[in-house]
Amino acid sequence: MKWIQPMEPILKQQLTVGKDWIHQIKWDGIRGISYVEQGKLRLFTKKGNERSSFYPEMKNILQLLDKEQAVLDGELIVLDDGGKPTFERILARERVRSLEKLDYHQRRNPVKYIVFDLLSLNGKDLTKEPLMSRMELLQAHLKQNQSIAITDDFQNGEILFSLMKQKGWEGIVSKKIDSYYFPGKHHQEWYKKKIRRKILTVISGVHWKNNLPNSLLLSVYKQGKYYYIGKAAVGLKQSDFQLLKSYIGDLEQEYSPFNNEIKIKEVTWLIPMLTCWVEFLEWTSDKLLRHPKIIGFSSLPVEEANGKEVIV
Repeated sequence: MKWIQPMEPILKQQLTVGKDWIHQIKWDGIRGISYVEQGKLRLFTKKGNERSSFYPEMKNILQLLDKEQAVLDGELIVLDDGGKPTFERILARERVRSLEKLDYHQRRNPVKYIVFDLLSLNGKDLTKEPLMSRMELLQAHLKQNQSIAITDDFQNGEILFSLMKQKGWEGIVSKKIDSYYFPGKHHQEWYKKKIRRKILTVISGVHWKNNLPNSLLLSVYKQGKYYYIGKAAVGLKQSDFQLLKSYIGDLEQEYSPFNNEIKIKEVTWLIPMLTCWVEFLEWTSDKLLRHPKIIGFSSLPVEEANGKEVIV
């Protein structure tokens, strides 16, 4: 079956509104393109890597689909104990490389497939059909169960985005109702808006690579102690590194300031006096920031970096 390059939503800071748009939950998982043909299912990631054998939950599609051939687009997710999609858990499943251990990982992190598009049906290419026509066909020909679900459409993006903020989920995707299915990001038809979370952090060290500053080691200050919460380089400009170099001589110290132990080589430990604002997606189970991005240095004292986050 011919490979169809997945369509990707474009990141946008402003919320897309209007009667010509629908809005869907942005599921925090791994993209999965499903090819059904002659009673068999093949599953591929966004980059075209086949993972059919490692997601047995997906075989449910063969019983739920009432056509012999189809190409489905969706997201593989794993829910935490509170029912929230967690990227950390689906990543644990995606990293499984031994079928011998699959039963254990399947019990620990059961996967759910959220379908949001239908690209082909019984040999007919649907990528040049309007989105709403594709969704109607999807609803008509695919049943749902505990492992396979079809994403919901919402008319009001502002209400949906507000709900995602309350839940602490990743964000929303806005799609033009008459959009075709374009490969990659060469379009102006699908947009994503992510929930932005930021936190004030303490710069507690500098990680070096090839004798150059590579990233900042960050911490929060709680009850007189500094707790490591990750390192970040994204967002730093060359001028920022030059500014740090001018401080390092005065702030360098021999020992780690962190109360929790970390194992990172080529580090210059700093007296924790400088603070900066950092955007991030979520906390990992290890209490580290996922995808941190430095958005600016701060003049606030370290006592203000107490772990409280702001959702914007």
